Parts: sequence; structure tokens; C-alpha cells
Amino acid sequence: GDDEDGNTKRSAIPLIAGAIVLAQFTMSGATYAGDKMTKGGWGRKPLFLAGLLTLPLRCFLIILWKDAGEAWLLSTQILDGVGGGFFGLLHPYLVADITFGTGRFNLIMGLTASCFGLGGTLSNLLGQMVVEHFGHVASLTGSMFLSVIPIVLFTLAMPETAGSRGKNTKSETVLVEAAGVSA
Repeated sequence: GDDEDGNTKRSAIPLIAGAIVLAQFTMSGATYAGDKMTKGGWGRKPLFLAGLLTLPLRCFLIILWKDAGEAWLLSTQILDGVGGGFFGLLHPYLVADITFGTGRFNLIMGLTASCFGLGGTLSNLLGQMVVEHFGHVASLTGSMFLSVIPIVLFTLAMPETAGSRGKNTKSETVLVEAAGVSA
């Protein structure tokens, strides 16, 4: 937060640092756990979906705990770490599974990474605009509802890819072609 003169409050500095460290620490643990789970036979789809579910849950908890204190707010960063850890681990696996044998791995990795970057940039820009005009709760509510869209799309349109490499199914071909790349 800011003081009345527009400067960052001193109490916000440790909170921001704590949020970063907690999310990064949790991300490391989530990546490790996700790796063990994939090696243990868990599919990629449920783990990636679990990562997607962290955003609306996090937004809901921040809204719910908005007046509960900094420790409650800080605890929501655990969900950021879980989502980031699962995404970072599973993104290359999913792309490798989908593009297997097409020679398009690097292209699709670059396209999807660019989409992640663009989404993160637009999310910050539009979220801040909503905060300025309507407040934090409105921005978080919008993020919460918008984050349900990829959950629904992923659940309905994305097949499980674990164990599918070398088995060029119609679903995988459609996903690669939907990205504008013919196999």
C-alpha cells in the first residue's frame, strides 16, 4: 500500500518480500511433488488442472480475508507457488506430448510462453485499471470469474497426454493445428 504522500508504506516492504519468498519456496516444493506424482503414475491433466484451480481459489480467499490481516493475505501466496510449480513442471511435458514427432516442440513452447507473458502483462494492466476505478475487490472478483474460463476449456477440450507420445491421436493433431501449425 501507499502512504498519503504516494510513497510505499514501510510495512508493505516486508509483506511483499515475504509474498515473493513464500511463493518461490512453495513453487520449489510443488515442482518436486509434481515430479514425484507424475513419476508415480498421475496424469498430466489433473495436475495441470490443479494448478489452474489455484487462481480462482486464491482470488476468493483474498476477498474473503481482505480484513483478516497480513498473515492471511500472505498465506494465499502458497496457492501461487503450487500453481507456478505445477505449470513450470507440466508445460514442457504437455507440449512434448502434443507435438511428439512433428518437429514443432520449440515453436509451440515459444508460442505458449509468449501467450503466458502476454496474459500476465494484460492481467496486470487491466487489473490495475479496474482497481483504480472500482477497487481491489472488483478486480479480484473479475480475475476470479475470468480464471474459470481456462479451467472449463482445459477440462472439456484437453485430452490426457501422459503415455500418448508416438500415438498421434486426432485430438493432438487438432491441438497442434489450432495453434496454426500443420503437422
